[in-house]
Amino acid sequence: MPPDASPPFPPAENTSISLEDANSIVLILDGQGRVHFLNQFGLEFFGYRSSELFGRPAVGTIIPEKDRTGGDLKVMIDDLLRSPDDYVRQINENLRKDGQRVWVVWSNRAFRDEKGKVCGILCVGNDITDRKAFESFLEQDRVKLTARVQEQNLRLKEANEKLKTEIAQREEIQRELQESRNRYRLLSEASTEGILFHDNGIIIEVNDAFAELVECPHRRLIGMNVIENFVAFEDWERVRDRIDSDDLRAYEIMARSISGRTFPVELRGRAGEFAGRRCRVVSVRDITHRKKTERKLIQSQKMEAVGTLASGIAHDFNNMLAGIQGNVEIVRRQLSDGDPQHKRMDVICQIVERGAKLTGQLLGYARGGQVEVREIDLNRLIEGTLEMFGRTQRQIVIETHKDPDTPNVKGDPTQIEQVLLNLMINAVHAMPEGGQLFIETAPTRLSRNESRIYEIVPGRYAMLSVRDTGKGMDRKTQKQIFEPFFTTKERGEGTGLGLASTYGIVKAHKGYIEVYSEPGEGSQFNVLLPASDNTKAVEVAAEPVVETGTETLMIVDDEPDFLDVGREMLELLGYTVIAAAGSEEAIEQFSSEPGAVRLVILDMIMPGPPIDETIRRLREIDGSIPVLLASGYSQDAEAVRRSLKTCNGFIQKPFRMVSLSRKIREIFEDAQDENR
Repeated sequence: MPPDASPPFPPAENTSISLEDANSIVLILDGQGRVHFLNQFGLEFFGYRSSELFGRPAVGTIIPEKDRTGGDLKVMIDDLLRSPDDYVRQINENLRKDGQRVWVVWSNRAFRDEKGKVCGILCVGNDITDRKAFESFLEQDRVKLTARVQEQNLRLKEANEKLKTEIAQREEIQRELQESRNRYRLLSEASTEGILFHDNGIIIEVNDAFAELVECPHRRLIGMNVIENFVAFEDWERVRDRIDSDDLRAYEIMARSISGRTFPVELRGRAGEFAGRRCRVVSVRDITHRKKTERKLIQSQKMEAVGTLASGIAHDFNNMLAGIQGNVEIVRRQLSDGDPQHKRMDVICQIVERGAKLTGQLLGYARGGQVEVREIDLNRLIEGTLEMFGRTQRQIVIETHKDPDTPNVKGDPTQIEQVLLNLMINAVHAMPEGGQLFIETAPTRLSRNESRIYEIVPGRYAMLSVRDTGKGMDRKTQKQIFEPFFTTKERGEGTGLGLASTYGIVKAHKGYIEVYSEPGEGSQFNVLLPASDNTKAVEVAAEPVVETGTETLMIVDDEPDFLDVGREMLELLGYTVIAAAGSEEAIEQFSSEPGAVRLVILDMIMPGPPIDETIRRLREIDGSIPVLLASGYSQDAEAVRRSLKTCNGFIQKPFRMVSLSRKIREIFEDAQDENR
């Protein structure tokens, strides 16, 4: 191939990789003047679909057969294919599908085969219809001016022939350079992506978008080494391997601005030229927002998958705890006030409560588990938690700073306490030989102007901070600490669910959690929770009392142990109890004594028909029968929320006798209010 020959005619699918997204009309004609390729911009401009146009002659479709002066444009196209060098740049009329004639300025380049024969033409065009009328006027003046200049040149021709030749050559070079700059300017200014031209990594030219991206003035960028100045060190080798590669696929790296800020970008490079100089053209797209969205989606999918497992475990464990709790309540009622066995019953109750908190942690991880949303005073919550925690951690010096202006938050106190406990336990594990633990609260406000790695909702927040003087973490560990089952502890010493459940609870409360750490410098976790609008002090609830009754109740559960315990608990409360071991047995007994049962306590998960079907059949017999739903799942679980629409209340297993007694009386009181 001669040195100045163009490359062979490429397949359209390869050409489209680099030309499809151009904001100009990009057309390829084959050797017979047929449309071989037209980019999306061109298809929309002319009003065609690719299937209507590709393979058809350009004349008669996007080029009229004759222009307005009667000139034969088919002859012009044939001449273009024969002598493409005469048509490097041209302006001619074109035709849209709807018949409208438009003016387009074309820049053409021939593709030649090995023998030098023209096998196709690359045409890049821009619509100048609106300017044509004005250019016509200018053209007349230009012709007149040119004639006068030529007249003067003729007079000076003999004396200045050599000088005129030199000037003409310079003008030609300047014109080509200006055309190249204009084409570049039109393309780069229209692009929102950064575009840079480089020669072996040395910047030749950039657009304004790239200058803004790297926070560096345009004039300073020229001549700089793009890899050493604007690529994060860990990606230097990767970029060097791809800098002159023919691989047109996009790839991702971490870029660096002139101020040192790093951010993810997508690069796509190809061979090109600028002002007649061969170089590489690279598009640079900032993908920071896309990466944030991807991380959020991946984390959400992990939480959902492991959450389903955690929810099932919590449900089954709560059912077992319910049997233990019920038996303790029954035995406690049978003991005299001074019996020393009360102390053992208290120990068992504490164990059950700790087990219930464990399942609450699992449910909090699975669904947020907000079973009791109320006002929380973080300062008071810290005091109560430290009263228990401090006695077991004598080797740790705990310091607190509780800002009295810290606003209340709304949420589940048990879960927020679990967040604090998880963070303190995590801190203690980071200080096996002892150390200092700092716990702090403060009011804060988030705004959209703040630079954070996550999307925020602006507003007032309460901050709960836990800081330790432990061994700290590197960046890689920080990226993984909230993932389910991730732990830095030895096998058997940790589950990897503590911080994962903390993350789930905080997100369920519409909050954020931040971590700051360096190896050897300790760690700090900041939990940001939306502030409540209520500024009143949180009242301490009075100790509830057991409430009794004499009505007839039905309890339905497929677990024999819990069914017996539940029946005895209700009988101790004074009720007449009918026990049923499943839905079918419940329907049979309920229908045998219509009107006798005043309330049905129904387990949500049992073999047989769905819970909604059981409730429907009960109310076909007695339309006003109240139903209290019991389950090891939390009230926030999707299945519970659906069933609650047809029930009168919900109680989560395990429950104490005082909670059960109060829930029953609340339902009866609500029923009385409705009948008044």
